Amino acid sequence: MAITVMLAFICQAAALAFPAEYFIRSQPIEDPDGSAMRMFYEALMRTDRGEESAVTRIIHYGDSHVAADILTGEIRRRFKRGFGDAGPGFIFPVRPWSWYSRAGVESYSSSGWSMDGLKHALSASDNHLGAAGVSFTARRTGEWIRLKAVCKRFDLYLMKQPGGAAIDVFLNGEPYYKRVSLSAPSIEPLYLTLTAERHGAHSVELRTVSPGPATIFGVVAESETPGMVYDAFGLNGARADRPLKWDRELLEDNLKRRAPDLIIIAYGSNEAGDADLDLTAYARSFSALLASLRDAAPSASLLVISPPDRAALTSSGWRTISRLPGIVAAQRRAALERGAAFWDLFQAMGASGSIDSWAARMPPLAHGDRVHLTARGYGLVAQALYKELMQGYVWSLIGSRARMNEANRVNNGD
Repeated sequence: MAITVMLAFICQAAALAFPAEYFIRSQPIEDPDGSAMRMFYEALMRTDRGEESAVTRIIHYGDSHVAADILTGEIRRRFKRGFGDAGPGFIFPVRPWSWYSRAGVESYSSSGWSMDGLKHALSASDNHLGAAGVSFTARRTGEWIRLKAVCKRFDLYLMKQPGGAAIDVFLNGEPYYKRVSLSAPSIEPLYLTLTAERHGAHSVELRTVSPGPATIFGVVAESETPGMVYDAFGLNGARADRPLKWDRELLEDNLKRRAPDLIIIAYGSNEAGDADLDLTAYARSFSALLASLRDAAPSASLLVISPPDRAALTSSGWRTISRLPGIVAAQRRAALERGAAFWDLFQAMGASGSIDSWAARMPPLAHGDRVHLTARGYGLVAQALYKELMQGYVWSLIGSRARMNEANRVNNGD
């Protein structure tokens, strides 16, 4: 017993002594024939060259690891440092959680807005949620939303419906749209664009001017210059089957409007906690999600990121949840079968038992719940993922130049 305790102490002491970077491994993105990420890298290449209006857009779907915008915020910063800032992107105009915020954005709203989409179980009446999986609805006259950001253009993602209200929309305090009707015989999307004369700090405001439902999904703030936009579509408690319950027509129309070049899919932590999880059914559902996103955004690359390690407390200490490796394997198979790329975060962390090591680190890289990472831990993951994406991009550049040289030789008759 004394030897066991001593060994545990030595291992813990060693873990504390190693630099934080030791705790995450180099884990290449799996893209067997190089086609899964091609469209994203080609878009990145155009942005890198500074082509006019060459904005590369990333949408990152996921659970609480994404909702907090710590991981995605760090990846966003790295991309914008490397390729330019094309604006904040898609923003929830009303806070779905009290702690929700986006760097560089100020948002305010009246108290009469209700939210749909935050619960896992959706009924037929509340699945009209758009691309981000959340909707915000006011029903009284005089409700308002106001958002400030550095950009040139705002896009409002709205929904028309039977009995819909009328709204006024303002840009920098001045009327831009007057009494826009949100009424229609059936559910349909509506987009309103507001463009300022020049890039800078601007505000957009929406006000209801008649009773009836006024539903908004989000506000997009972008610059009309080359650069990166990174949308974080994370929902607390989300599982991979949740997007399959959203209104398909709204989802497809919103994604077509958003025109992403890369969609990242990152679920699995919550499913690992489901004691009744059927892995066969889960694999089918995950494959269906990828197929749905492929159909909705055929010009986007898809990248699946496995969940990080997660542990539960047992009589013998913290142990990785036994279902987690099966979830990772099911995601990998579905990704490669559906033509998506795959990045194994579970392995990059060190696989089973790694979350406990991350939590024991001082300062810790994971929280005591052995589910979520600390800001430092998410920073390590962001660093590792960005490195793998950049390595893939460099190889894509090399391949593009090789193809160009070969074409020139053929054209010159060499």
